[in-house]
Amino acid sequence: MITAKEWKNWLRTLGYPQPERAPRRNPNGLAAMHGSVSSPKLGHIKIISRTGLFLQTSERWPIGEVVTLTLQKENVAASDSELHIDVHARVASYGEDGVGLGFILPPGLDASLWEHLVETADSPEETKDTQFIIHMVRAILFLYRLCPSRALAPIHVLTGELDQFRTESMLAITLGAEKMLADETDVDEMRANPGIVAGILKNGCWEYNDLTQRLWAGLLASSCNKDGTDLSNHDLIEVLGQVTMNQAHILVEACRLWSDGTEDKDGIGEHPIIISHEEMIRVTGMYDLYRNATDVAYLYIYGLIKNNYDFSTYGTKSMFDITPTPLGMRLFKECRGHLLEPGKVFS
Repeated sequence: MITAKEWKNWLRTLGYPQPERAPRRNPNGLAAMHGSVSSPKLGHIKIISRTGLFLQTSERWPIGEVVTLTLQKENVAASDSELHIDVHARVASYGEDGVGLGFILPPGLDASLWEHLVETADSPEETKDTQFIIHMVRAILFLYRLCPSRALAPIHVLTGELDQFRTESMLAITLGAEKMLADETDVDEMRANPGIVAGILKNGCWEYNDLTQRLWAGLLASSCNKDGTDLSNHDLIEVLGQVTMNQAHILVEACRLWSDGTEDKDGIGEHPIIISHEEMIRVTGMYDLYRNATDVAYLYIYGLIKNNYDFSTYGTKSMFDITPTPLGMRLFKECRGHLLEPGKVFS
């Protein structure tokens, strides 16, 4: 027999299409990390759908409160799985053994992409396609956290119709910055200017090697602060965009040697940084003297090292002066991520 309350509910829905309920399933081996960085807690995910999950936990957050969850595989080492998805969720209900939460997803996240991730998250094998989807979702959610109200611009850069290599390069930069910031106690409060973020992704996706991607990731990480107003790295985007892989190796070595050899960390000391032809080969992996000399000359043109290579005399020169300028050291510092200890990225 239908009660009066049920009749009223039915009458109120007349003329209003009801959204289809998202299919729910019981995943095999999925968990969610929650709590503070210093005291994290892990809860088993009992039910999951594209709209939310039921988390087995002793926590009883207030209804409507937004919490941060890290979706991951249960009993699987972090190094063995790419699934580490930080997502916001709103508390919706309580159960005897846990809490029901609804996902809060950014408008720039494709619904089918998220649904596919939820459906395959507990798959024992992570194929290349699965890993790509995981990386894309992680990157979009990270950008949304950095630019909560204006994330569409950088997200559109990331999800635009680019070739595979440029897209993967942007993913490496974004996730590299996320990793650099992950251990910070106030990571959830970090924000970035969307124009700076979009500029870093646009300019940083042309080099596909590990070193330049780490430089761009460091620049993105150091562009974050608690109010997202930092524009100080704007000029460095254009400078770094000109630096090739070979030139990056030379600049990083120059700045590393200068940092190791002086106590004056705020400026450039008088001592020059000079390396031999053999040392230059070790740094760049290039045996072509003219190519290495040309890259030194370009770094001089960019204003990143103090002295140009002398092409005016014939014969092989055995030494390279790669003393960095203040701009070169500033670029090195910011690309290392100003929140990090010296040498942490490039050691």
